[in-house]
Amino acid sequence: MRTDYSTERFEGFLRDMKESFWGDLQGQVQQTVKEMLEVDSEQRMEEYLGLRWYERAGEEERVDSRKGCYERDYATPWGIIRFRVRRTRFRSFLPRVLGAFERRAPEVAELIRQAFLRGIPTRAVGRVVALVTGEPISAQTVSRLTRVLDTQVRAFQEAGLEDDWAYLLLDGIWMKVRRSFGPQRVLLLVAYGIRPNGERRLLAFVRARGESQAAWEGLLQNLFQRGL
Repeated sequence: MRTDYSTERFEGFLRDMKESFWGDLQGQVQQTVKEMLEVDSEQRMEEYLGLRWYERAGEEERVDSRKGCYERDYATPWGIIRFRVRRTRFRSFLPRVLGAFERRAPEVAELIRQAFLRGIPTRAVGRVVALVTGEPISAQTVSRLTRVLDTQVRAFQEAGLEDDWAYLLLDGIWMKVRRSFGPQRVLLLVAYGIRPNGERRLLAFVRARGESQAAWEGLLQNLFQRGL
């Protein structure tokens, strides 16, 4: 049987090219983001001083002066990016896209929350995220970032409702969740609204011990108070 070595070489070339391309792509993305952050920091300092990098102000016009830079790490989906932040004697100039205490991209924070929601233990979430970004995440950081979920749930449960639903569907749903001591079944009472055009939407949900009359009345009272 004749072996087509040209095909084997071509497939090997494709594999090597893909590995080289994607490996280089990540490096190029990191470098591009690094340069973008540093340029933005430089521009903010120039706007503050009213001077370009090569310009100098007279002593009577000077309100501040350059004082080099410091390095800062920023966790992104492409790994840890270390960039330089420009500063003067009196202040520093973070890029506009970064908050004062922001150490990671919003996508990384969302990755942490999604891992938590999928039942990964808090301590293990940090190890999972580190595989993607290279940033070690502590259990305390995971807990802090996932607390925003409580805020989002509270906002959902307090949001006003329009009274234009044709049907209201009520159901009790048992869900399996992971706890530190093992899996556990949790009952949720849920309410769906259906508009005349057929659109369906989740209106409310609440955790309950059982489908008692009191539990359902509590859910319906919540809907009523929100405008239904």
